[in-house]
Amino acid sequence: MRFVRAVLVGMWVAGTVPVLAQDARPDARMEFSGFSVGLLLGYSQGQGTLVFQDRQYRFSVSGLKVATVGISQLSAVGQVYRLRDVADFAGRYVSAEGGLTVFQGGGPAMLRNEKGVTLYLQNAQLGLDLTLGGGGLSIVLDPADEPTPPAGAG
Repeated sequence: MRFVRAVLVGMWVAGTVPVLAQDARPDARMEFSGFSVGLLLGYSQGQGTLVFQDRQYRFSVSGLKVATVGISQLSAVGQVYRLRDVADFAGRYVSAEGGLTVFQGGGPAMLRNEKGVTLYLQNAQLGLDLTLGGGGLSIVLDPADEPTPPAGAG
């Protein structure tokens, strides 16, 4: 009985930690789009924009997935947590995932990098894609001397 109770408490805590993190104000917002192809091993690539401290930063995304087959176009928007410096945004993000897209699909995803930066994404996919394994994303900030102000900023 103690074991069952411990497992239930553990599941409750694991299920509420992401919810608690999302209750806090995000440090930044992001959006990106790209494509994904795969046959056992998959590859994804795209471009996006991070809005952090009233500045826009462009970035590139690339990634590998395992146990995947298909081709799809994707777009995602999300919130960024635990981002203190824009340089911490770049890095390798990991996630365990699985999913099926036939023509149109998507859903939520949570990824975390080695610096503790956490992304909560809502993505949409168009195409045919079956993924049974996990993978990772690498984000690289585009080299630029000066960040661009956000659209609509005066």
